[in-house]
Amino acid sequence: MVMEETSNTNTLIYKYYSPSEYSLDALINHYFWFSKREFLNDPFELGHFKKGRNVLSFYNFLVRSYLESQNIDKNMIEQFLKEYASCSFTNSELNKQMWAYYAKDYSGWCLAFQRGKMKTNNECPLAPAIYVDDQLQPIQPIDDAKYGTDSIGRTLRKILCTKHESWRHEEEERMVIKMKSATYGAKRSWGTYQLDHIVIGNKINDAFKGIILTIARKMNVPVFMIDISRHDFQLDKVLI
Repeated sequence: MVMEETSNTNTLIYKYYSPSEYSLDALINHYFWFSKREFLNDPFELGHFKKGRNVLSFYNFLVRSYLESQNIDKNMIEQFLKEYASCSFTNSELNKQMWAYYAKDYSGWCLAFQRGKMKTNNECPLAPAIYVDDQLQPIQPIDDAKYGTDSIGRTLRKILCTKHESWRHEEEERMVIKMKSATYGAKRSWGTYQLDHIVIGNKINDAFKGIILTIARKMNVPVFMIDISRHDFQLDKVLI
């Protein structure tokens, strides 16, 4: 199995948002949204173990085998995994695919944060995604503080940060927290993550643009707009 981690040496980390009232609320009230795995967009994202839903996934089989080796009752595995939720970030604010996927074809925005810590009892480090090929191997416990401190939780977080190499272009980093299994997601305060600047898409509508500019002025952070390079097939940004 090929295992390569994204670089996390950058001082800034980025999060893309589609144009919506929910995205504005997260900005105004300074929180990140953590989603349960069943609401993520990758169909191989550690899917359900329930009959008829990814039951034949080899990766799921490896995860189940690992949890059973840790003396977790096989009938409780699905319930156990429901306690975890993740929030995704990226290492680039000028990623063409990310603007198309997650900022709704350049009509949303991207927030640039200085790296920090969340204020939560389930605090977890921001950990790099691990991109693997199709040659999956049995899962082993790890000793890597980037993924937490408790032995089972640390390995589970690394499992939840594992994606197929076809997603490598996202340059993803994740935070994975443990939460109440009955909920489908959770808000967590930015904590010490400080907003450095905002980049808006060049197709954002005037209403959202005006709101973003007003919020940015109140927060005293600069706003840039995506621009198309005149020299190659790359993106630029210009200060508004």
